Amino acid sequence: MQSVLDVCQPRREILAGTFNPEVFTASLSPIIDFYRTGSGRLDDVYTDARLFFSEATYPTQGMRTTLNEVFARIAGSFSVPAIHRLETAFGGGKTHTLIACTHIAFKGRQLQDVTADLIDSSLLPEPGSVAVVGVSGDEIPVHKPQGTSLVPYTLWGEIAYQMGGEELYSQVEAEASSYAAPGKTYFDKVLGGRKALIMLDELAQYAARLDAARSDGASQLSAFLMALHGYARNNPGIAIVLTLASASDAFARQTERLAQLISQVRGEKVSEDDALGIGERAVRSVASVVARDAVQVIPVHGTEISSVLAKRLFVSIDRQVARAVADEYMQMYRRNSESLPDEASSEDFRDRMVATYPFHPTLVDFLNRKLAVAENFQGTRGVLRVLALAVRSLWEKKQAVPMIHACHLDLRSDRVVNEILGRTGSSDLMFVLNADVGSVDTGSLEGRRSNAEMADLRNPHPQGFPMYEYTWKTVFLHSLVGRSEGVESNILGLTESEALFATSFPGLTPPQVRTALEEISASAFYLRFDLGKYFASEEPTINSVLARIRRSIRTEDVRALLNGTARKIIKGSGSFHVEHDVLLPEHVPDSKNRPILGVVPPHAESVDVEAIITTVGSNRPRIQQNTVILLVPETVSVKKDIEQLELHREHPTRLSEARQRLEELARQVRAIRLLVEDPQRYGVNPAHLETSDFRQRQSERENALLTQVATAYTRFFYASASGSIIHRDIRTAGGEGGIPFFELIRNTLIENDELLTSQHTTQADLMNMQQLVFRHRDVISLQDMLNNLYCLRNWPMLESPEVLEQIVRAGVQKGVWCVFRMGGSTSDRPEEFYYEKNEVSMSVTLLKGDYSLISVQGTKQRGWMDPVRPKVDLRRAIGEVMRHASVARVNDVIRILMERYEGISDQDILGAMQDLVKDSWLIAYRGELEPLEKPQLMHGSDADWYVPDDDDVLLTRDEARRKGWLGELGEEEREERLSFTGYEAVKRLKPLVHRLGAIYSRGAKTTINGLGLDEIVLPDGGTLTVRLHEVTPQSMKALEELFEVLGAILQYAELRDGYIEIRAVDDGCPLVHELKNE
Repeated sequence: MQSVLDVCQPRREILAGTFNPEVFTASLSPIIDFYRTGSGRLDDVYTDARLFFSEATYPTQGMRTTLNEVFARIAGSFSVPAIHRLETAFGGGKTHTLIACTHIAFKGRQLQDVTADLIDSSLLPEPGSVAVVGVSGDEIPVHKPQGTSLVPYTLWGEIAYQMGGEELYSQVEAEASSYAAPGKTYFDKVLGGRKALIMLDELAQYAARLDAARSDGASQLSAFLMALHGYARNNPGIAIVLTLASASDAFARQTERLAQLISQVRGEKVSEDDALGIGERAVRSVASVVARDAVQVIPVHGTEISSVLAKRLFVSIDRQVARAVADEYMQMYRRNSESLPDEASSEDFRDRMVATYPFHPTLVDFLNRKLAVAENFQGTRGVLRVLALAVRSLWEKKQAVPMIHACHLDLRSDRVVNEILGRTGSSDLMFVLNADVGSVDTGSLEGRRSNAEMADLRNPHPQGFPMYEYTWKTVFLHSLVGRSEGVESNILGLTESEALFATSFPGLTPPQVRTALEEISASAFYLRFDLGKYFASEEPTINSVLARIRRSIRTEDVRALLNGTARKIIKGSGSFHVEHDVLLPEHVPDSKNRPILGVVPPHAESVDVEAIITTVGSNRPRIQQNTVILLVPETVSVKKDIEQLELHREHPTRLSEARQRLEELARQVRAIRLLVEDPQRYGVNPAHLETSDFRQRQSERENALLTQVATAYTRFFYASASGSIIHRDIRTAGGEGGIPFFELIRNTLIENDELLTSQHTTQADLMNMQQLVFRHRDVISLQDMLNNLYCLRNWPMLESPEVLEQIVRAGVQKGVWCVFRMGGSTSDRPEEFYYEKNEVSMSVTLLKGDYSLISVQGTKQRGWMDPVRPKVDLRRAIGEVMRHASVARVNDVIRILMERYEGISDQDILGAMQDLVKDSWLIAYRGELEPLEKPQLMHGSDADWYVPDDDDVLLTRDEARRKGWLGELGEEEREERLSFTGYEAVKRLKPLVHRLGAIYSRGAKTTINGLGLDEIVLPDGGTLTVRLHEVTPQSMKALEELFEVLGAILQYAELRDGYIEIRAVDDGCPLVHELKNE
């Protein structure tokens, strides 16, 4: 839609800034003086006749009628009235019409080209052929001092003077200086045989003053007018044009001025009531004569006023665009017809918009039907002054509007404010304008903004229109007149539908205007809604009382309320530990072993996020850095650009404004609470606070504070899995209750793979965790894993320790890792081991035991998944088999051992056999079990390269001796060896164990090649096995205390098996002696 700036061209003087609004205050007498003296006190637009008609005059029907009939009468026609009364009830124009008559009477035919649309050119008189009399009744005196006397100065004397100067006046001086109305002689001398135009303006005031000077003044004036009218009716060439307002129109709004004038005439104080009585009597007397003789003419009809205004203010207006704009308005009105007056949707109103364009009809009606009622507004002159200033302001500011409404009047301009408030007598409402709407002194108020401006900041219009200021300005302007009659006045204030109608335009719709109207009850100090009307009042509202309370509230009280609200909204939860009022690192505890949500208070100006997350104070690093989450409101600046935050987001002005808005809302809530607690302290009747409106308002503000504080918390910071500190944005629905915050933060962390929860047990989750856990080594204790989750910023955050146990169990179940617990530092296999086929029992508490995690690969490398082989002494086992068999094939021994023991292999058995043969404990040969001849024996040094075969035969040394095969052995082979196993070993060792160390201390020097105490059954459960291999005498001495302890245990414990082997037997050794003599 095109704006008025595009399609209207204001007059040059308006755009140039040389426009003088006083140009519209012209009266008749200066024009008369200009023609008589040649000097002008007015703008050229009035004194230059050609300029007056071409640029300042719109040809209204009333003006055309007046001019044609007046000058037809002067031309000698009896077919038209001789006397015309200009009626100015609506659109003004009487003075303009009188000036038009004056120019034509003086210049006549010289103006033919500029008056063609006003008067028939044949009626134009010859220049100088018409005598012109112009009397302004508000200027002519009723008497003049002459020496010590006051002599009458009469209307008829003034007419005689203007008709013929001093010469004519002296001829009729006797009648001219008498209060008595003149007779026929006077009229013959003054008017006889002449063409004359007599214009009598503002007769009401003159009549009142004349009646005050003499008790019969009004009656004499009536007599003169009756005679004058009679003479004019009967004599062609004379035309009379007069203006006479009714008593109510003339004096109702000027009683004070009337009282001053009458007091001056009488020389004594006259009250306003008495002055009004004098004026009304005088006007009634004169009006009866005028009403009988004069033809009433309305110079400007209501439908023509807009055209008059446009003519005076614009060079050109595109009427085609005006029709398109009107169509746009009509579409808006019809969509919202139920909210607007009936006329808004009518075709007649569309035509009115086209006619009044660029001014909206509601603006024209407001000026003419409301402001023009004011005593000093001067009707159409005042309207033109206001509109001229409005046009100048719009073009200066390049303010694009579809039509000009009352809301577009620039009330921040001194000139506009002085014009409107000054001329309507409403300067006492200036403080209302500054406080609620916005004007020249608003900047000096606390906050430097009006209430409407603040509302526009809180709820800006989508297209940027100041909808609250526009709407409230309309209400204010409609409150300037009618105040003395109160809210019942027909011209004070406006209804909701009228306000919507007067303010809305395409772009600012009626529903948006209604929103602005509804805010009046909540935010305005002096605008109010009462008895179905919106209007401004000097009496303060509850809003102004609250404003006074708000100014007294301390900043610390506001901050305390904000902090309390944040605590109310953000409460603790099962997952998060909450710390409020976090401003410094020491405000957040360390080592809580769970996520900590630190809440920065809304009133803070800035916060060092990195310092809070990484330290607990000066030079003291935080241990559990991966547990801290910092919730920061949008009102707070974050020190250092974490993740290079956008500059506009951290703009100090934006942050400060957001913080101020939040503090202002808290101040409102605090003020309402204080008022409710003790209303009488603030001079408020408690009953006023019991209304549903106030209660609703209180509830709404309380809820608004909860919502605004909640929605201020838009982001949180934490250490991400990348190791850096980052932020995430959140948006809450606002209101009370912590669940939304915790859920939003929790869900955001989960979505970004930053938080481990009980849901992270899928195969993909577990595989990701496996890569993190086993990044550097294949084993980690669960306690170290827990510490890493709490402390390492490149690890995800852990919701709770229980979650870790669930994840570990799931990983075991799905074969992602294994869990184990070692029995001792020397163990090569774990005491407890859990993997995919051996899940962790629910009775096991993983985080309370010394459990660790190991990768599946690491488990396989250590052989922990292989079946556990029993710890069998194969040498001893082979020896036991051979003691019973004496002679046996290798495969038979293997078979017997494999059946007897699990978890052993034939290779293990063959290896043990090989050792026994090399040590000459057994003797091997290849052949039959019972050979006819001695076979080739293999043992000792002869068996260094011997590898047993399944069919080889083994036999004991005793069996070899019995067969006579050992007689051929050398001395080295005959060396005696000592060996006991099984029962024999138990019988000999159990009594000796506690003394073994002592025996060596007494001189034992034998090396023990093998000693086993197998399956010591402990009395309170459990078994113990002790094995020694190749132990020297010195080592045996060192183990003396161990043997004493073992001996003490064996006093109460059962020893089920054992063995001892000594290869180099020394019969002089005390140990050998003890063993042989058992």
